[in-house]
Amino acid sequence: MHELVTYEDISLPADAVWAVIGDFVRIDKWAKLVTDAKLEETPEGKFRVLTLQNGQSFRERLVDEGPHHYTYTLPRAGMKTYLSTVSVRPVSDSSSRIELIIRFELEDEASLDEQTAQMTAFCRSNLKAMKRALGAA
Repeated sequence: MHELVTYEDISLPADAVWAVIGDFVRIDKWAKLVTDAKLEETPEGKFRVLTLQNGQSFRERLVDEGPHHYTYTLPRAGMKTYLSTVSVRPVSDSSSRIELIIRFELEDEASLDEQTAQMTAFCRSNLKAMKRALGAA
């Protein structure tokens, strides 16, 4: 399985950062392309259903969560497995690190460079949006 890790350090305590970016469902607090976010609880687990400005919708299943992290999955074209983790780690009492980690398996390894570039751009864009929501952009 491949792993991509992106991160940003921020001059805010971990609890303050998590209060803004840590809600699995309410990512519209920082992801401004999301116009609607809803929770679905089913026998298969918790899902967030996100609608974007362009009308496109995604259904993502929560697979793990803890005090300062959550991991979700969703079907992605060209991938056997896709897991994405959002976490915040304290660096000091007054600073923290936001980490975005994607673990994935491709159906065709020939697309690894292209997929990695797309996911890196996606993560960097999310980090920028998170920092903006935290007033630290």
